[in-house]
Amino acid sequence: MKELPIHISDEDLETVFNMAACNYAPSDIALQLGVDKKSFLALYNDKESDVRQSYNAGKLSTTFAIMSKQKELAESGNITAAQIFLRESERIDVENIKNRLLFGYEID
Repeated sequence: MKELPIHISDEDLETVFNMAACNYAPSDIALQLGVDKKSFLALYNDKESDVRQSYNAGKLSTTFAIMSKQKELAESGNITAAQIFLRESERIDVENIKNRLLFGYEID
């Protein structure tokens, strides 16, 4: 395995984004990139790193796309979509409140 540079390439960050959007674990992403897992996870655990930002953006991208589609379906009269949208919205609100109370921040 190659040693992980301090700043990984834009292409690698795009891979992180895309794999996170498909719910792959950080350790799986390290394997796909062919980098040392411990080094990659050290970057991932740094909330300010490009790796973590790309990972979070990928997860958020998928959640947003799904929630947008659920909202669209709900507004068109699909009752099941409305129930799913409201349940997920409530779950996100509860997570935000919990994180704000326990840790002083929103979901990242």
